[in-house]
Amino acid sequence: MNQTMNQTEDQRTENLDDLRLTVKEAAKHIQESPGVVRNWMRELKSHIPTIQGENGYHYFDQPALEKLILIRQLNRDQNYSIKQIDYYFSNGETRVQPESVHVVSNDIREDLKTIVDRLELQQQFNQALVTKLDEQQQYIKDSLIKRDQMLLESLKASQEARKAEVNNRKKGFFGRIFQVSE
Repeated sequence: MNQTMNQTEDQRTENLDDLRLTVKEAAKHIQESPGVVRNWMRELKSHIPTIQGENGYHYFDQPALEKLILIRQLNRDQNYSIKQIDYYFSNGETRVQPESVHVVSNDIREDLKTIVDRLELQQQFNQALVTKLDEQQQYIKDSLIKRDQMLLESLKASQEARKAEVNNRKKGFFGRIFQVSE
């Protein structure tokens, strides 16, 4: 029984040495999507030791899989960006020191304060604009009322003048000749 287990382990070791996985198979092996692995290949190709087949496809052997697993850990577990991972590999796998959260939060606070200040200025401007529009609306309303009153007065005067003219015509010919002055 013990001998059977040793043979199985030897076969696995031999299989890993002869291992040639496609992008899809490698993605499945490291529990990522093939698109993510292809993106890593595109961005980090100088750091992933793949074997190129006769057909032009890239195949992954054991060292390439180990590198993909490391990339996955850096990306998923430690939240490294692709550029940080590239920097990590370019500098002999030295850990990237993330920016201090305190510095970042101070920057965010300053940005938020600036936004709040500008928002207050915008609100003041909007209030002044609304006040000015209300004043203009009232001026237009007053002007229309004044115009309507002038038109009514003009119309009234015109009607009175017509009435007087009509009254003069009604007197007739003799009434005009023998007009009695008052």
